[in-house]
Amino acid sequence: MRVLVIGLGAFGFWFARTMRELGHVVSAIERHDVLDDPQAEGITRACVGDTTDPGLLERAAAGDVDAAVIATGEDLSTTILVTMALRDLGVREIYAKTRSVNASRALDRLDVTDAIFPERDAGARLAHRIVSRAVLDYVPIGEGFSMQEITVPESWIGQSLVEIEPRERLSLLIVGMRDALTGELTLPPDPSARLKPSDSLLVAGRDDVLETLNTRPGTRSRKR
Repeated sequence: MRVLVIGLGAFGFWFARTMRELGHVVSAIERHDVLDDPQAEGITRACVGDTTDPGLLERAAAGDVDAAVIATGEDLSTTILVTMALRDLGVREIYAKTRSVNASRALDRLDVTDAIFPERDAGARLAHRIVSRAVLDYVPIGEGFSMQEITVPESWIGQSLVEIEPRERLSLLIVGMRDALTGELTLPPDPSARLKPSDSLLVAGRDDVLETLNTRPGTRSRKR
């Protein structure tokens, strides 16, 4: 997959680095005069200049990428101009970093693939982890729905998913199981396996149901 990253700040840098580690081709545009070597490491094509300039985007081969990530986010007007220029070059998948709900709404009107709000998402995940010590990770997947990694409730230990029937009784989908002792992740989980104290579960479902599960008697917390 070929991706273009516009802006190599912290967010853009870590996105580009992860994409490279996953084996994808990454090109980048940075508006500052100097592009540090660590920033450009592993990037196939790196350009410096005005990110809103259609000519620069064309020279960076933006029209040939599978997806573009606008990782600046400080100035909404700049993000909008870059989005329009990318659309003119035929880029179909555009992901744009934003810093406010209103900016996200504006970008949605431009039909971007997704408006990324890192501070909001990270804050929400941390809040859920702090409120419920049984929650090891939290990812929203829709209004009122999320996927969470939770410790196995004490009342579930020694039972199998077949016996517990989380889907039938609680409308929860158990996507995976992780053993904290070995780090082994099983996708999908073995429904007949007996749950152990060292296990955690990847669960998808309604937030209110998951909150009830995480706060009911017998729910354990795990030191992180």
